[in-house]
Amino acid sequence: MMRVGIYRPRDLPRSFQVYADNVEHYFPQMGVDVVHFEGPQIPADVDVLWDIRSGGGNPPLEFLLGRQPLVMTVHGFAPIHLSGWEYFRSIKGVLLSKKFAAEKRRGWQTWKDKVAALIAVSNFTKQEALGFTQVHEQKIVVCQHGVNEEFVPSSPHSMEDYFLHISNNEPRKNVDRIVDAFRSVKKDKTIQLKLKLPESQGERYRRVEGVSLLQGFMTTEELVRLYQHARGFVFPSLYEGFGMPILEAMACGCPVITSTVSACPEVAGQAALLVDPRNTAEIASAMAALIEASTEQMQAFQQRGIVQASQFSWEDCARKHVMVFNRV
Repeated sequence: MMRVGIYRPRDLPRSFQVYADNVEHYFPQMGVDVVHFEGPQIPADVDVLWDIRSGGGNPPLEFLLGRQPLVMTVHGFAPIHLSGWEYFRSIKGVLLSKKFAAEKRRGWQTWKDKVAALIAVSNFTKQEALGFTQVHEQKIVVCQHGVNEEFVPSSPHSMEDYFLHISNNEPRKNVDRIVDAFRSVKKDKTIQLKLKLPESQGERYRRVEGVSLLQGFMTTEELVRLYQHARGFVFPSLYEGFGMPILEAMACGCPVITSTVSACPEVAGQAALLVDPRNTAEIASAMAALIEASTEQMQAFQQRGIVQASQFSWEDCARKHVMVFNRV
């Protein structure tokens, strides 16, 4: 049985945990045993190292470049791709953004030949990796995410008058434009906007009529119910390396509004309303279209989303990972 050492530091973002847990679930039946480590001590008895957490275009960590082949999952290159104003919350971050991006590029130039393979979470991210890392194309394999089996439509479907947005409220998540678009369509309508944001984020939105903040821990069951009963999931990100919430919403039968840029159209296919994320009027127009849609139109949106989400499988994703491990 192949043994894979998986670098899982304690501060791993929640989305990376979900990804790794779902992929690892299928490894035993595919002949892969795993050893978790937090570094910098590398397990001695593993065949391959897998770094699951290269978000933000981060280059490989030097201590992982040892005797075992290193496979890295790259989730995106947002701080290199976007301007400082569209990625960082702080003025300091904005001012230093070009320096940070240059440091990441130099890191890749230094260590790119030491990486055995890159797993890109989307075709979009693969193209980003080709441009930003200079890693050879033959080393980059696309393994798209799946969607958890808990995310299913309600039966019978009952829709309530609210839009939903879920994110960490980073500038690239575009929450300000979502709220501005909602205000322009709200007027005298009863529709609401529910924002699921971190506890420390979004207080200024609480004063906007019709906006409610959902903060704190939420179970998967609670999240599923929010998706199932929303009139639409509004997710017009400026940048996504994949965009897992798009799939989660669609799998629950929730119509989706998302972006024409980055990986969003790749994940959404023909099943979502696509908008220019920097155009507030387009976001508002899409929201108005869902408010005014007939029952038959909404059912068509829901069915297209369910079909689209069904094309993404964690088992297929895991199988491709194992192929990469075997190859290196």
